[in-house]
Amino acid sequence: ERTNERTNERTNGRTNERTNERASERTNERPSDR
Repeated sequence: ERTNERTNERTNGRTNERTNERASERTNERPSDR
């Protein structure tokens, strides 16, 4: 169970990184749209 929790934390970290990349991309695209 503990190993599963650690793997879940790693997968969650990766998903968080992707969401951060999407958020940064959207913020970068918005000013250029203006």
